[in-house]
Amino acid sequence: MRVITRPLDWILFAVILFLSPSILGQSEVPHYVSDLESARNESIKTDSVSIQRIELGQAHPGSNHFSALATNSIDDTVIVGLDLRADGGLLVQKHQEQFVFLIYPHEQKKLEAEYEFPHLWPDAVLRVRFAFPEVGKNGITDFKDYFFDKSYSVGAGNKAVDFDPGKFQKRDSQHFEVYCFPDSLASKELGSILEGRELGFQKISATLSVTYSQPIRIFFFPDAASKKDVTGHTGDGLAFDNNIVEVYNEKTKLDPYHELTHIIAGQLGDPPAAFNEGLAVYMSESLGADALKNLGSPGKTVDEATVAARSQGKIIPLETLITFTDIGPEESNPQVSYPEAASLVKFLIKSYGLEKFRLAYSSLKNADDPQGVEANRQTFKRIYGAFPQEIEGAWLAGLAKGWR
Repeated sequence: MRVITRPLDWILFAVILFLSPSILGQSEVPHYVSDLESARNESIKTDSVSIQRIELGQAHPGSNHFSALATNSIDDTVIVGLDLRADGGLLVQKHQEQFVFLIYPHEQKKLEAEYEFPHLWPDAVLRVRFAFPEVGKNGITDFKDYFFDKSYSVGAGNKAVDFDPGKFQKRDSQHFEVYCFPDSLASKELGSILEGRELGFQKISATLSVTYSQPIRIFFFPDAASKKDVTGHTGDGLAFDNNIVEVYNEKTKLDPYHELTHIIAGQLGDPPAAFNEGLAVYMSESLGADALKNLGSPGKTVDEATVAARSQGKIIPLETLITFTDIGPEESNPQVSYPEAASLVKFLIKSYGLEKFRLAYSSLKNADDPQGVEANRQTFKRIYGAFPQEIEGAWLAGLAKGWR
């Protein structure tokens, strides 16, 4: 931003303040008005298609309309793919949509699509990508070859922004950035909170032999209502990317290790939920938390809860459990599947060692399609020397004998 060295009338001064970042020492950031105009002026040209007049819409919380004008300059029909990724800001989960358009020979066509911002923060951006997608043998449209990829700032200076992150009090430690509201219980207990989280970080990282260098951001809200108001998320806890969001008050203090395990273990891979959620619950129990307090069996160990489920005929066959891509929804029977998955992880680690478990975690894929399930069965056998149903007998027999 240039330095103002001569007197300006109040009208011009107001315009500069509106169109520029703060003159009070802040670094220059894009302004959404200029980025909207930048999109309108884009001129994208390929050997077959040109795209112009990109309109990003009103850029506000809720549904937004995107459009662009595409011209096919050749004698063949062209398939154009559009990928829109709406990143509403620091705490807002990203929404990504892909669209496919057929443009006939020498046709000029208006490309139209909808995208959504659940909330809009000052750092909100919309990423726009165009590709010539191909349909693979599996029927999946591949968008990997992009001929245009640009992110537009739509939050900076936008009056539609519905939250200011500056309301948070911030405190850093070696591995964490913690945000909370001034005068909240979390603010008063930040010292002990950070001490416990750092200890958990060290133990989880050491157990998994994982190096995680990116700061982990934790946001504490005094109640579920204020959390939902800002993030749009219902419930007491949420984790995504390198962010953890929790309700923290006298009544609600979540397990401090479960979501942290997810973030750190994410460096290894994305295995089926039995390994992903199972490890998170197992690590919580190992670090002394009541891991099942909010998962249906408060006060019980994962083995105790699994034995109880088995005695009631509710045990989930292991061949079925490892096909779950998520544990938590009602159809996954979470009161059974959470402790059962953790008990399985505990058995595998105790019986076969951490190295094999790390290999399984990084090699298995979170898939429920027939090909993916069969690939996981074969991978499991390669690592553990037996198929899941063959391991199941030894695991449950050990539980019956009081194996720990």
